Amino acid sequence: MKKIIHKNSVKEKRFLTKEELLEELDIVRGLMMMAYPGFHGLGDWEPIWLILENKEELDEKINLGDDLTEATTTLWCVSKELQRGKTFADHFGTNEKSKMIVKATKKGGGAPQREPMIDEDTHKKMLSFYHKK
Repeated sequence: MKKIIHKNSVKEKRFLTKEELLEELDIVRGLMMMAYPGFHGLGDWEPIWLILENKEELDEKINLGDDLTEATTTLWCVSKELQRGKTFADHFGTNEKSKMIVKATKKGGGAPQREPMIDEDTHKKMLSFYHKK
C-alpha cells in the first residue's frame, strides 16, 4: 500500500485508480481478518473498522455532487489560481519543504478567503499580554 501512495508515483506520473485502491483494501481486509478474526477487539470508532465493514462510503467522503465538478471547479493556492495542465512545480518550484493549502472553488468566484496569520488562541494570549503592559 505504501508503494502505490509513495511520492515517487508523482515523479513517475503514475495515477492511483479506484480499482488499485479497492485491491489494496482487500489485501488489508485479509490481513486484519488474520490479526483480528471477525474484527473482534477492534472498537467501533476505529477508522479501519469503518472502512472494512463498509460503514463509510469512499465515494461519499469526497462530496463533489453538483456543486464542484471538474468542469466548474478551479483550484487556488497562495492567492494564485492553478491552471490546468501545469504541474505544481511549474507554479511554485520544486521546494519540498513548503506546506501549502489548496482550496477548490467555483470558476469565476474569485479567490477564497485567506487563512488567518495566527490562530485564535494565540491571538487571545497576545491581547492579554499587551493589555497587561
